[in-house]
Amino acid sequence: MSQPRMLHTMIRVGDLDKSVAFYTGPMGMKELRRRDVPDGKYTLVFVGYADESTGAAVVELTYNYGVEKYDLGGGFGH
Repeated sequence: MSQPRMLHTMIRVGDLDKSVAFYTGPMGMKELRRRDVPDGKYTLVFVGYADESTGAAVVELTYNYGVEKYDLGGGFGH
């Protein structure tokens, strides 16, 4: 039986470009994929050191159009 593992966790961000620059710059991660959903008014960017298919966990950065700030504790999800 295989061990359970975390695939990704989600962080809501107010400035997608700055957040991607932070994770791919000082943190050394790679942008793995991006999905823009205009009808839902959000963009997802997955960053990590390796793709989930390798067993690595990644971070999903979620940008909701027009939201620049979240209350403390309100920016974290699954």
